[in-house]
Amino acid sequence: MNPIQFLHPFPKRLLGFLLTFLLLLIPLPAFAATPERQPLTLELLEERLESPIQSEGISTIDLHQFVIDLTSENTDFRDQFYQHLQSKLTRSQTPLALDLSESLIQGEFTASKLGLQTALSQATLPSLLTEQEQEKLAKDSRFITEASDQVSSVTVFRGTLKLNQTRLSGAINFANTFFLQRLEVAEAVFIQEVDWSGSRFSQSVDFSNTTFGRDINFSGDTFFDKAGFTQVEFKGIANFSRSTFHGTGNFSQAEFVQLANFTGSQWLEDADFSQVIWRDRTLLSKSRFTQSLLLTEATWEKSTSFRGSQFQQPISMRDASLLDQLDFSNTRFSPNAYVKVAGMTFDSDQAKIFGDAGHVGQILSVPQLEGNEDVLRNLVRNFREQEQIPDANSLDYLRERLRREQLWGRLLGSILQLMGREDITVRSRHWLIDALHWAKLSLLLLLSADGTSFGLVFGVGMIAIAYFGLLFWLLDRWRRRYPKPILPTSIETVYMVGSGAAATVGGAIAIFQTSEQPWLTLLCLAGLLFPIPLLLVWRLYRQGRYHDMLNVTYFVEDGGMRQLRLLIGRLPVMPRFDFFRDRYMPILWDRRWNWLNYYDFSFNNLLKFGFNDIRLREEHVPGIISTLAWYQWGLGLAYIALLLWTLSRTIPGLNLLIYLK
Repeated sequence: MNPIQFLHPFPKRLLGFLLTFLLLLIPLPAFAATPERQPLTLELLEERLESPIQSEGISTIDLHQFVIDLTSENTDFRDQFYQHLQSKLTRSQTPLALDLSESLIQGEFTASKLGLQTALSQATLPSLLTEQEQEKLAKDSRFITEASDQVSSVTVFRGTLKLNQTRLSGAINFANTFFLQRLEVAEAVFIQEVDWSGSRFSQSVDFSNTTFGRDINFSGDTFFDKAGFTQVEFKGIANFSRSTFHGTGNFSQAEFVQLANFTGSQWLEDADFSQVIWRDRTLLSKSRFTQSLLLTEATWEKSTSFRGSQFQQPISMRDASLLDQLDFSNTRFSPNAYVKVAGMTFDSDQAKIFGDAGHVGQILSVPQLEGNEDVLRNLVRNFREQEQIPDANSLDYLRERLRREQLWGRLLGSILQLMGREDITVRSRHWLIDALHWAKLSLLLLLSADGTSFGLVFGVGMIAIAYFGLLFWLLDRWRRRYPKPILPTSIETVYMVGSGAAATVGGAIAIFQTSEQPWLTLLCLAGLLFPIPLLLVWRLYRQGRYHDMLNVTYFVEDGGMRQLRLLIGRLPVMPRFDFFRDRYMPILWDRRWNWLNYYDFSFNNLLKFGFNDIRLREEHVPGIISTLAWYQWGLGLAYIALLLWTLSRTIPGLNLLIYLK
C-alpha cells in the first residue's frame, strides 16, 4: 500500500503547497536563452506583411526570431522577399517599422532593395512623404531646393528598423540610406563587411554591445541625433572618416582591434570615448570638436593622431593609459579648451606626446599635485627629450604652482591644528619651514615663473635698474635748496625722469606679457624695492646732510679704463687706499650726459656687468647712502643667480646638459 494513502487530505494539500512555495524561493541558475528561430517562408512573410502588430504604439512588421535565407542559392525567395517587403514599406500611407530582432539573416542584406529611392530635390520629392519627412530630408547637405541637372539620390527608410540581437552572416550594404526613424541594432553580430557610407540618421541610433567581425564603413555619414556605440567590438577596420555627429556620439567602453579612422569628422555635441581600448592606430586628424571630448580611462596601444584638429571645449584624458605616440601637432585650441591629463600613465618606453613647440605644454593641465607627480614628471621628461624646452618649462611651472597651492593648504590646516595643542613648539617649527618654503616658491613663481621665463626676469630687472638709478640720482643731485642750492638742471631732470619712466613702462609691459599674475608680480617687486629704500631716503632728507665735501658728487669712476666687462667681484664702495684715490675720479656733473652715470652704477650694482666701474667714494658719504648701495648690491646677487638659473632652463644647450639622463 502506498504510504501516502495514510495521510489525511488536508496534510496532503498542505505538503503540496509547501513544496511549491519552496520551489519558488530557490533561485534557478540563469542560462542565456538561445532564441528558437524558424525558417521564414513566403507564406509566413505574406502573413506578417498583411497583419502588422502594434509595438510601442507603432505599426510594425514582425519578422523577429526567423532564419532569413538571402543567399545566392535561394534566389527565388530572396527576390520575392525584397519585392514584397519593399512594396509594403514604401507604399504605406503611414511609416511602418521593421522588426528583425533575434533573427539570423544569411547572405547579403541590402537596404536599397527595401527603401524608397528618392532624389534629394524639392521638385522631385514623392507625394507619399509627409511634410515632416520632407523636412527631415531637407536637412541633408546634398538637398537642393531649385531645379538642377546634378541631383543626388538616396534610399529612404521611412520607419524604425530593429536589428536587436540579430545575427547577420553576410555582407551588409546600407550605403547612401536616409533613415527617417530610429535605428536599433543593440547586441547584434555582423560577421562580414558592413557598409553604411554616405547614410543619414534622422533620429537616434543604438549599436550598443554590437560586434563587427570585419571592416565597417561609416564614412561620410551624418547623425542628426544621438549615436550610441557603447561596448561595441570593432574587430576590423572602423572607418568613420568625414562623418558628422549633430548629437552626442557615445563610444564608451568600445574596443577597436584594428585601425580606427575618424579623419575629418565633425562633433557638434560631446564625443564620449571613455574606457575605449585602441589596439591599433587611431586617426582623429583634421576633426572638429565643438563640445567636450571624453577620453577618460582610455587605452592607446598604438599611435594616435589629432593633427590639424580643432577643439573648442576641454579634452578629458583622466587616468588614460598611453603605450605609443599621441600627436597634437598643428591643432587649434580655443581659449576654453585644454587637455586634462590627471592620472595619465606612460606605460611603455615608446609612449610620447607630440605637439607644436611652445604650445602643446600650455594645453596640458592637472587640477592638483597630489596623485599627479608622476604624470607631470613624465610629461616634463617627454618634452625635454624632444628638446621642446618651452613646453617642458610650462609643465614645470605648473608643477611648482600646484606645489605652492598644496603648501598654502597645508599652512592653513596647520594653523587650525596648532590651536589648543600641547606640542605647539614642534608643530610651529614645521609650520615655519613650510611658510619659508612657500615664500621662496612664491617669489620664484612671481619673479621668474620658476625659472622658465627670461622675459619676466628681464622685465623685473629693467624696473629695478630704473628705480635705483632714479634714487641714486636724487640723493646725489638733489641735496639742498638753502642757503646755496645744490640741485640738478632742468634738462637733466627731464632726461632722468623721462628715461626712468620709459624703462619702468617697458619693464611693466614685459611683465604683463609674460606673467600669469602680473599685478601680483608687481606687488611682490614693490615689496622688495619700496619699503626699505624709501624709508632710508625719507630719513636722510628728514635729518639733513651736514658733512664735508657736500658740494662734490658721491660717485667716482675708474679713469684707467672704459670697456665692457664683468664685475662679479666688484663692491659698491671704493677701497680706502690712496692708490685707488689716484685712479678713481669724481663723475662729471657739468656734462649733459651725466644722468647716464647713475644708470651705469645701478646696472653694475644689480647685474655685476657694465661699461665703466662706478662706485661710491669712501670719504664723507652718509651711512644711509652706503646702506642703500649695499642693499641693491645684495638684491643684485639674488637677481644674477635668478637670471643665470633662468637662462640655464631656457637655453636648449644648457638645458640638455643639466636635465637629460
